Amino acid sequence: MNKVIFNKNLCVACHSCEVSCSIIHSSEKSLISAILEGIRPRLQIVYTTGDKTGGITIEQCKHCKRAKCIEAYPQGALFYDEEGRVVCSEEKCTGCGLCEKACPFHAIRVIDRCVKCDLCKDVSDFPVCVTSCPVGALTVKEVQ
Repeated sequence: MNKVIFNKNLCVACHSCEVSCSIIHSSEKSLISAILEGIRPRLQIVYTTGDKTGGITIEQCKHCKRAKCIEAYPQGALFYDEEGRVVCSEEKCTGCGLCEKACPFHAIRVIDRCVKCDLCKDVSDFPVCVTSCPVGALTVKEVQ
């Protein structure tokens, strides 16, 4: 399985990763459709000034092997797919927010339903956030 790796020393906070994520998950694969459909990015650039790390970080699903979000919601809305990704089933999600509270990486947002990184499953062959990053702050690493 692939994981997206973030290098905070390279990130310039241009938000290209967020925009491209919203676009690829929209029905028309365009900025206009992403805006009109209200498609939220599945990752978020966050400014961490004031804490110990300082600077910029990314909130994105790590696809943990023992995912707290899956453990927190026993109805099966979150599960591991055949490749080991943590996936949210929109049909089963009730929008309760238990997964959002359980995630130690703040990588899940619940508006009406769960929104989290799916590594562009079913929309692209490769995580679009990585290919859209102009400075190479996002890379993909194969993990087992």
